[in-house]
Amino acid sequence: MTLNPITNEPKLTRCPNCGNATPDDNPVCSYCGAVHKEIAASPEAATEYRFLRALFTRPNHFTTIFIGINVGVFVLMCFAGGFAVTSVDPEVLRGFVAKQNDLIVGHHEYWRLITSIFIHIGVIHLLLNNYALWIIGQEIEQIYGSARFVVLYLITGIIGSLASFFFNPQATSAGASGSIFGLFGVMATFAFRYRKEIPSMLSREIRRRVLPIIAINLVFGFSVRIVDNAAHIGGLLSGVVLALIIPYKRPTERITPRMWVVLQIICLLLIFGSFVAAFRSYTGPRLSVANLTSDHGSSVIDYYNRMQEARRLLDESFRQFDSTIEGKSPVEGLNGGLDSIERALRAANGAPRIDAQSDQFRMRLIELLNQQKSLGVEFSTSPATSREEVRRQERALRNKAQQFESDYRTWLAGFLKDRGYEERETGDK
Repeated sequence: MTLNPITNEPKLTRCPNCGNATPDDNPVCSYCGAVHKEIAASPEAATEYRFLRALFTRPNHFTTIFIGINVGVFVLMCFAGGFAVTSVDPEVLRGFVAKQNDLIVGHHEYWRLITSIFIHIGVIHLLLNNYALWIIGQEIEQIYGSARFVVLYLITGIIGSLASFFFNPQATSAGASGSIFGLFGVMATFAFRYRKEIPSMLSREIRRRVLPIIAINLVFGFSVRIVDNAAHIGGLLSGVVLALIIPYKRPTERITPRMWVVLQIICLLLIFGSFVAAFRSYTGPRLSVANLTSDHGSSVIDYYNRMQEARRLLDESFRQFDSTIEGKSPVEGLNGGLDSIERALRAANGAPRIDAQSDQFRMRLIELLNQQKSLGVEFSTSPATSREEVRRQERALRNKAQQFESDYRTWLAGFLKDRGYEERETGDK
């Protein structure tokens, strides 16, 4: 007895058809594609093998592309403060065009029915959906071909969004679940519709895997309140209907019919156009690297506190300025007012960027502070300047400040309410 070293190299056998050495565990020759004699001896097994080989060696590029879009959009959401494990700030979802009925109807943002398919609410949501898409998407794309896969994916996703729109109107919804359920519906229907055409082993395997997954996910959806089951059911039923209409790409189909190529291009243009429209109408938080490590809730509180402090210090500087102009305080007393302005500018400049409108108010306040600073510096360095002219400029600046205060207070209540906050009067005891 002798010892031989264990090797991971495949055992080779010589192909009787072409004479080349080919791995023994490969049922066909790697060079000429000839079927091994064991399989060739069974015509049924050979037919099944050729069928499966023809289908499941096809490329599945668009499954990978759609997963890439999902990840890419989520990364952008993170830069807007949308990084979270199980949830995302509502303002980020609105900005990144999730499905929200009032914006679809009131602002005619119909592209949200498409863009919401590629948006995910937290890391777990993203990972679960992308994993499911990787599993079912590859198989559907190989069975139906890339052109029909794109059509199936987009249409089932849109119908899922429409189902959510009509049957879950209050929800801010997002995710690829509608499309994924649609693909599961397509797969289950494929196994039933072509059960006499496809290998029986494939039909049984699909039913064994797919039907329990559909059932489990529907039960889970009905059990968990936050799950948008309307989108799931809409996607699933639309997948079933589409699979009854759209034929799969048979092994003998070498060239995809032009109709499906045209429909694929239309679907891709719809996706692209929807994201262009979403980009042009974006009103969400400003994208910033700092948002990757900041908590959005604390950002709202920080913004509120810093703006409060800057407004208080501006008002304090106005009082100090009035006292100096009226001669109640020496000109040197303006230094205290200018110090208040400097502290106010630091507070306003340090306020976090949450969205475009909040940043607009921040910039308006900074402009007021800089104008007050310029007026104070001018008067302190040239006290001989006409007091009447200074009063006139100061009154004009106060009027601007009052208009800002009115606009800011009107906007602030809605801004805080959208993020789960409200102002309450507090008193010392």
